[in-house]
Amino acid sequence: MTDITSSTVLSEIQLRLLCHDDIDTVKQLCGDWFPIEYPDSWYRDITSNKRFFSLAATYKGGIVGMIVSEIKSRTKVHKEDGDILASGFPVETQVAYILSLGVIKEFRKHGIGKCYTECHFIFIVRFLPNMLDLV
Repeated sequence: MTDITSSTVLSEIQLRLLCHDDIDTVKQLCGDWFPIEYPDSWYRDITSNKRFFSLAATYKGGIVGMIVSEIKSRTKVHKEDGDILASGFPVETQVAYILSLGVIKEFRKHGIGKCYTECHFIFIVRFLPNMLDLV
């Protein structure tokens, strides 16, 4: 990519939902970022299934990062993940479960991850009741 500076990066980053056309790029990025090989069905799901909230950060049209999350009821969260939740939460509590979050190396330390998580939080709080109808 090109030389980037902190002062310009966030002002030029655009956030959008991942779509089916992003599958090849997302596969490449996940291969670079994570020590796991996801099945093709996972890429199809995160780019088309409404139960996932999959957000891409783009810079000059190219994807430079992404966050993928899923809303689950507390009872459907993996036990090892559920153990970190306070026991006082009711059984019907909905949990935003972040599955993947990554930013390409050249764009790290510019606040993109923070931007993702803030946008993700706002989206979940604002649209969670409607999303639950989709799950």
